[in-house]
Formats: sequence, structure tokens, C-alpha cells
Amino acid sequence: MSSSATKRRVGLVLIGIGIALLLVASVLAYIELFTGISIPQPPSLESVLYVLAVVTYKVAFIAVIAWAGGAILITRGGLQAL
Repeated sequence: MSSSATKRRVGLVLIGIGIALLLVASVLAYIELFTGISIPQPPSLESVLYVLAVVTYKVAFIAVIAWAGGAILITRGGLQAL
């Protein structure tokens, strides 16, 4: 097997991994869109900070997955497959 054929296969695999990570991030964001966060009544500073922390954690998690998928897709897979 030649070196260029190996690079092409590795590139295609990395493109697949990048696309899969982007799809996972999209599905997680879609699920989170429809799941609500219950706010204890009456709203207090502690409950507001809790909701803010949960939302920040979820956004950061989805952003890291999307960033990793995009980075793999663009920098590794795209260059190797060409």
C-alpha cells in the first residue's frame, strides 16, 4: 500500500470522526433546547446562580465537542484526504 493511499484513508477516517462529533454536539444541543431547567420557587440568589451554572456547563460541554469535531474535520481530515 502506498503512502498516499494510507494518507487518504486516514484523512477520510478523521473526516468521519469530525462529522460524528459535530453531529453529537448538534443532537445534544437539540435535546437541551427542549429540556427545561426547573427553578425552585420562590427564586432566590442561590437558585439563579444554580441555573446559571448549569446552563454554562452545558454550553461549555457542547462548545468543546463542536470545537473538537471542527478541528479534526478541518485540520486533520480535510488536508489528508486531498
